[in-house]
Amino acid sequence: MTNIEIRIKGKYESLSEAEKKAADYFLKNPMDVVSMPVSTLAENSGVSSAAWIRLCKSIGYEGLKDLRHQLFDDQNRDIQKHKEGSGKEIFSDLNEGASSEQILQSVASITEKAVLNTARILQPDALEKAADAIKRADSVRMFGMGASSLVAEDFYNKLLRIGTNAVFSKDSHIQLGYSSTLTKKSVAIFISDKGQTQEILQALQEARRHGCTTIGITRYSKSTLSRSCDILLYTSSPEAYIRSGAMSSRIAQLMVVDVLFTIIASADYDRIRQPLENSYKICQKHRSENVDKNIK
Repeated sequence: MTNIEIRIKGKYESLSEAEKKAADYFLKNPMDVVSMPVSTLAENSGVSSAAWIRLCKSIGYEGLKDLRHQLFDDQNRDIQKHKEGSGKEIFSDLNEGASSEQILQSVASITEKAVLNTARILQPDALEKAADAIKRADSVRMFGMGASSLVAEDFYNKLLRIGTNAVFSKDSHIQLGYSSTLTKKSVAIFISDKGQTQEILQALQEARRHGCTTIGITRYSKSTLSRSCDILLYTSSPEAYIRSGAMSSRIAQLMVVDVLFTIIASADYDRIRQPLENSYKICQKHRSENVDKNIK
């Protein structure tokens, strides 16, 4: 689901009848918007050209050109794999022959969009519910595979610094093991971009069986994960389906856990200040200026 589709569905009930007709046409024929002039879109959808412009502005774009630019970017980065004559896979997040400068700008642009788009769809109420659940829990257990495991480990490390009883292991069997000992007082956090990773879904099924609170950090979609968690923190990233490695999805997930951690820490600052200071001080002795004298 593109960012434009997310915006349309979020604003749909507040649109005028003419805007709703244009929106319905867009949702059924998104690529027509890229290729057709506004007059043809108006004729095909049964509304005026002005209605299309009003729709664009109602969902936060300056006009049809601005919306097309966003749609092109979203669709282009979701291109599925295709084959060269040799049968070699082409990865749509890589650009053969691109210069270092072009790659730098491309990755920077994708990263920026992941952060900004995720900020647009993250719901403050859901963040507060997740933070409250974590603060009340007697145990917080993280689940994530592949690149998502890096995000789970990052959040685990942050929670340890403020004295939270957190648990995480990159080993999938260990994750399944500690999912079997969850209780109603526990919180289980599941991190998965597409929400369809089998090991994660197996652990989620076990968590639901034990009746604990479940939090999902995942792409906005109708995935098994998003249908099954109690609290959902959505990400949005212009990620290719066939890719050399998770890039923007990982950044979007890291942003979510950073925001979540900051909410938790800010709400309980008086308690967590001392643990944070303690962890900072114990690591200070390992800074380079304190060990340079031992290097010959």
